[in-house]
Amino acid sequence: MLAPFLFFGMFMSTDGQLAAMTIDLGTQFLKIGIVKPGIPMDIALNTESRRKTPNVVMIQDGHRTFADAAIGMQVRYPHLVHGNLNDLIAKSFQHPSFELFKNRNPFYEIDDSPRNASSVNFKLGGESYSVEALTAMVLANAKKFTEEYAQVSEIKDVVITVPVYFTPVERLALERAAQMAGFNVLQLINDGTAAALSHGIFRRKDITEKPQRLMVYDMGAAKTTATIVEFKLVKEKYEKQPKMTVLGVGYDRTLGGIEMTNRLRDHLIEMFEKTYKPKTKVNTNRRAFAKFAKEAERLKQVLSANAEHFAQIESAHEDIDAKLKMTREEFNRLIEDMTPRFGEPIEQALRMAQIPIEDIDQFVLMGAGTRVPKVQEVVQKTIGTKEIGKFLNTDEAVAMGSLFQAAHLSKGFKVKPFNVEEKLIFPVEVHFVSKVKDEKTEEIVGEKNVVKTLFAANSVYPTNPKTISLTSYSDDFAIALKYGAVESLTKKQLQEVGNLLDNLIDVEISGLSDALKNRSSEESEFKGVKVSFLIDASGIVRVRRAEAMFEAKSGIVGSITSTLTGLFSSKTEEGEPTTDEATATGSNEEKIEEREAPKAEETTPQPEPSATPSTEESPKANGTDETTTSGNTTDVKPKKKELPPIVRLRIINKYPSAYVPNRYDVDEEKRRMVAFAEKERLADERAAAENELESFSFECSQYLEESEFTDFTTEEEKSKLEESVKRIRLWLEDDVTKETPTKEFTDNLLELKNVVRTVKKRQEHDKTIPEKMKSLDTLLETTLSLTTLGNNVDEEKALFKKEDRDGLKTKLDKLKVWVEGVRKHLDTKKKFDDFNFTGKDIDSKIRSLNREVDRFMKKMKKITTLDELNKDGKINIDDIVAEAEKKASSEENTETKDKTKEPETGAESEMKTEL
Repeated sequence: MLAPFLFFGMFMSTDGQLAAMTIDLGTQFLKIGIVKPGIPMDIALNTESRRKTPNVVMIQDGHRTFADAAIGMQVRYPHLVHGNLNDLIAKSFQHPSFELFKNRNPFYEIDDSPRNASSVNFKLGGESYSVEALTAMVLANAKKFTEEYAQVSEIKDVVITVPVYFTPVERLALERAAQMAGFNVLQLINDGTAAALSHGIFRRKDITEKPQRLMVYDMGAAKTTATIVEFKLVKEKYEKQPKMTVLGVGYDRTLGGIEMTNRLRDHLIEMFEKTYKPKTKVNTNRRAFAKFAKEAERLKQVLSANAEHFAQIESAHEDIDAKLKMTREEFNRLIEDMTPRFGEPIEQALRMAQIPIEDIDQFVLMGAGTRVPKVQEVVQKTIGTKEIGKFLNTDEAVAMGSLFQAAHLSKGFKVKPFNVEEKLIFPVEVHFVSKVKDEKTEEIVGEKNVVKTLFAANSVYPTNPKTISLTSYSDDFAIALKYGAVESLTKKQLQEVGNLLDNLIDVEISGLSDALKNRSSEESEFKGVKVSFLIDASGIVRVRRAEAMFEAKSGIVGSITSTLTGLFSSKTEEGEPTTDEATATGSNEEKIEEREAPKAEETTPQPEPSATPSTEESPKANGTDETTTSGNTTDVKPKKKELPPIVRLRIINKYPSAYVPNRYDVDEEKRRMVAFAEKERLADERAAAENELESFSFECSQYLEESEFTDFTTEEEKSKLEESVKRIRLWLEDDVTKETPTKEFTDNLLELKNVVRTVKKRQEHDKTIPEKMKSLDTLLETTLSLTTLGNNVDEEKALFKKEDRDGLKTKLDKLKVWVEGVRKHLDTKKKFDDFNFTGKDIDSKIRSLNREVDRFMKKMKKITTLDELNKDGKINIDDIVAEAEKKASSEENTETKDKTKEPETGAESEMKTEL
C-alpha cells in the first residue's frame, strides 16, 4: 500500500472528477480534507466557515439540521439531536456499547422493533432510522459543503478514518453507510496511522535505513489509542523507498473526554440540587439536563488552563439561575479512578511491539482529552524521561495524513511512494465440515470439523489473497469465518467487542450441484472447490470468489500420466490455506480477474437475489461457450462442445453477529435521502420567499416615510402601496402557517415590487436623463459647427462639399426638433409623471449622431496646406477642424499600412511634412 508525497496533476478530466476528500470521523467532530487541481491540499471550511464540524444530526418535522445549527438546538430539543454514534455502528441492542450509550444519553427514543432486529434504531418524527443511516446523513452533509467549498459539481472518492479497534464488520458497515451518502470509498484508514503518516510525509528526507520509531497517543471524546510506528528506507524494485510499519497498538474504547464531561455534569447537578434545593430532580427535565451537560463541557476546557472557575447557567432549572464554583482539584478527584487507565494504551502498544519505551525515538500527544493537565501528568510518568513532542499539528494531522492517501488512491494525481503496513489485531480462521470418505468404496462414512487459520494475529495487511481447496463436497455447502484467539487484548477489551467475536461471516456457496450435473465422469474429473479470501487496505475481510475446478480426461495414456503425477506430487490437506501464486508478486485482484479468460468459466443458473438483511452476494460471473465449425464442404463430424475447466459459484455472505447494511438497505437509504433533499430544497425555497417578503414589506414601509420616494408616487400608487403593505404584514403575522405554499409569498412579493419598480424607474430617469440630454446638446452644437465650415470660402477650397454640408444640416435640424420636444416635456412634467421616452432613446440618438459625424468626416477633401484656407482671414481653423484633420490623416495611414509600400514621390513627402 502506497501513500503519496508529491503531487503532479494529471488533468485529463474536470476538476470534480479528479477531486478527492477525506473525513476524519471523530465522535464529536469531523474534519474534512480536500485535494483537487487548484487546491493541492486543504482543510475544507463548512457553511459556518469553520475548520471542524460537529458530528450531529437533528430530524424534526421531516427536516434535517446538521452541525452547528443542530448544536444550537440541542438544549431545546436534546432528544432530537443525535450524536456520538460512531461506537454503535454494526451493533445490536444487546451489545455493551449500546448499554453505555443509553446510560450517557437517557432521553433518546429507541425503536426496539425495527425491520432488522440486529441493528440499533432511533425513532424520529414517526420514522425509524438506523445508526448507519444517520451516519450516512452526516457524511452526505459533509460531502455537500465540501463540494460547495471546492466549487465542483460532485466529489465521489473519499478516505475515511476509523479507530484501530474497529472489527472488519464495523468497517464494512461504515463503508456501506458511506455508499448510502453517495461516496466511493477508496480506503478506511486507522486514525493513528493517518497521524503518523502525516509526520512521515513531511520528514521524508530524514528517513534512513536506520529505523526511527514514533508513538502517537490520542485521547479523543470517546476513546484513547496509542500507535507505535517505525520509519525506514527499504529496497524496492529499482530504488530505496520509505516505509512505515505499525509495530503495536493499544486502546481503551470507553476512555475519553465524554466520560470526564459526564462526571463533571453529574457533579454540577449534585451541587445545584444541594445548593438551590429545587422541587424536582434535574434529570427529570431533559432541557435542564442538556444545559448542565453543555456547561460541564465548557467548564472542563476552562479548568485545563485555570485553577478554578464558576459554572454559570441562566434559568438552569425551575427558573433558577445557577452559579457554582469549581476547582481543578475537585475535577481531578472526580476522575481519580480513571487515571490508572491513562497509561494502559501505551503499555499495551509496547507489549504488542515487543520493545521497551527507551526504543521510542519520538512521542506526541493528540486529541482534546490530552489538554487535561492530569492526563498529561500521568502520560509523562508512563513514558519516563521521554519528551512530549510539539512537532505535529494535532488538530488536523489525521485529516492531512489521510488526505495524502486519498491523493495516492485517486486517479488524478501521481505521487511519490510511501509504503504503509497496518497491524492486524483480530486473527481470522475458516471453519468447515470435511466429509470423510472410505478409501475403498469412496462413500462418505463420516464428518469432521476443520479449523484453519487464514490471517494470523499481529500480521500485516493489506494481505495477498489466501485460497483454500475443498475436495470432499459434491453439493452446495457453507463455511464460516470466525475470529481466532486474540491474545493481545485484555479481558475487558474482549468484553467490549461483545458478540461481534462470535461469528464473522457465514459463507453460503451454491451452484456446485448444478455444475456437477452438467458434467459426466467420462469427460472430466472434479478436482474440488477453491475459495479465495483477502484483507484489503481498509481492514475488511473479503470473500473474493469460489470456483469449481475440473480437469478434462484424455484417454488411457492421459489417465496413467495423471495417476503417476498424483503419486509423486505433494498432497495438500483439505482446507489448507495457500497464497495465490498470481498475486504473490503484488498484483491486485483486478489484474487477476483480467488474466482469466471469460471463456474458461461457466456460470451456473442463478436464483433471484435474496432480500435477507445482513446478507451480500458475490458478483455473478458470465462465461461464454465456444463452438468450432468446419470450413470445408465435405461432411465432417462436428466437434463436441468443450466445457470450461473453471465454474464460478455463487456466494452469499451473512453476518450473524452484526448489522451490515446490504445492497437493498443501501439503495433504500439513498432513496430516502434523495426524498429528504428534495423536501428540504422546497422548504428552503419557501423559507427564502417568506424572508424576502417580510424584508421587502418592511422596506416598503420605510419608502412611504421618505419624501425622496413619495415625491415620485401618484396618490393612487401611494394608497395602493400602503394598503398592500398593511395587508401583507398582518397576513404574515396572523395567517401564515407551515403549510402556506411558496406561491402565496412570491405573488404578494410581486405585487409590492410592481408598484415600487415603477416609482424607482421614475427616480432613476429623473437623475440620468438630464445628464444624457446635456451630453446630446453638447454633441449636437459641436456637430452643427461643422456644417458652417466653408460657407464664406470658395467651394474649391472648402473642406466639405456643399451637398454634404446641407445633407448633414437637414438631419441635424430634424434631431434639434426632437430635442426641443424633449426639453418642453421635461420643463412641464411633474416628478410623479411618467417619461414619454427613456434613457435608451437618448443613447440611440447619440449613437446615430456619432455615425453621421463619422460618415461626414470621411468625405473631407484632401488639402495641400492649411495656409491656403487661412490666408484671407475669413475662416478661423479651430480645434474641431484640427481634430477632424487628425482623424482623417490617421485613417489614411491605416489604409496605407495594409497595402504594399511604394516609393514616395517628392510631392507626397512634402504634403505629409506640411500636414
